[in-house]
Amino acid sequence: MVSTIRSKVLLSIAILRELNNKVNYYKSVVNKNIDQYNEYIAKTSKIFPEKIRNVEKEVGSLKILHKHLDSISIFLEGIILRLETLTISGNAVAAAVALKDVVKILKKNMKYGPPILSVLVDRLNDVSKSLVLEIENSVEMKGVAIKASSEALKIIEEAKKVSGIE
Repeated sequence: MVSTIRSKVLLSIAILRELNNKVNYYKSVVNKNIDQYNEYIAKTSKIFPEKIRNVEKEVGSLKILHKHLDSISIFLEGIILRLETLTISGNAVAAAVALKDVVKILKKNMKYGPPILSVLVDRLNDVSKSLVLEIENSVEMKGVAIKASSEALKIIEEAKKVSGIE
């Protein structure tokens, strides 16, 4: 029973790593686009000054997106590290319950990102829900309310503060 919970938590950590890799990839794409737009601005500012205003708006939007992706990346790195620590220390149930809250935070913060990121969060949500059901249905946990421990909540709050996300 505990081994299946642990394996699903490890699967969730792998999905979180994949999500973090995708976030970092999109950060690099956004950086590349910002650089290209800035180069365009430098080359055409004297020739077409009226077009520059729209390009500068786009650069501003891309910078906001980059900052948001950077915050999510920092949050994910902190959460992955803490969930791995909980799992390795034999507290996979606490990690599984914390994962439920992490998914809520990610869903809230992935509304405006690339669609593949939302797909990964949905996959993580499915695994999280099956984990919670498995914990609720286990013989050892019958009748126990499934809530994140104070340690897990502290981990999530710390990662949120460090990353600056809500």
